[in-house]
Amino acid sequence: MINFHSKKIIVLTGMMGSGKSTIGKNLALKLRREFIDSDIEVSKASALSTSEIFDKFGEEYFRSGEKKIIKKYISERNENLVLSTGGGAFLNKELRDLINNKSISIWLNASYNTLYKRLNKNTKNRPLFHGHELKIKLQELIEKRTKYYKLAHFEIDVNGLHITEIIDNIIKQLENNYNEIC
Repeated sequence: MINFHSKKIIVLTGMMGSGKSTIGKNLALKLRREFIDSDIEVSKASALSTSEIFDKFGEEYFRSGEKKIIKKYISERNENLVLSTGGGAFLNKELRDLINNKSISIWLNASYNTLYKRLNKNTKNRPLFHGHELKIKLQELIEKRTKYYKLAHFEIDVNGLHITEIIDNIIKQLENNYNEIC
């Protein structure tokens, strides 16, 4: 039985490969919420894949579109929603403050080994790795981003866990901290 009934948007953050999209879809189903992936929404709005956006216009252009999408969903909607953000979104102070003030932020924390294993299978759709050695670039990104991810309301360790275990851990955190976050 789920006892978490907040109308606040739940925002998932973390490194690419941490499971934000997969966990987000499944969490939304379990909580009977809509699921939105900001990366997919940016691609839809531009009619280009993430890789094509990066190739044609650069990372700043992508981040600008991502910011607009996230602000739109958090500022304009007060309904049951799970929102998965791009791995770099939480680095933006304005977005991070908006997310933390108007929603519930959850960092899906995956270790270097977990991320490497997942990302090594396919970096084709991960433009930040194009032209870089995966091991080196991944370590750089983790070192750069972790301090920002730690500013999320909750940290959920995803290492070695099945989707259902991660979802259960998120729901327990939400239920146990309901008064603090709502």
